[in-house]
Amino acid sequence: IDTIRLKLMKIASRIVRSSRYIIFKLCSSYAYKNDFYEIVANIHKLE
Repeated sequence: IDTIRLKLMKIASRIVRSSRYIIFKLCSSYAYKNDFYEIVANIHKLE
């Protein structure tokens, strides 16, 4: 589990806050970008 956590969380990104949204911007060359977005979508389905 530690390896999955390290691959998904230690990434180059930027968090942008606006009045309504928090936007998580990933680096365009991030190899696991699609996997990351899929995991985030699955987390939102749980709520």
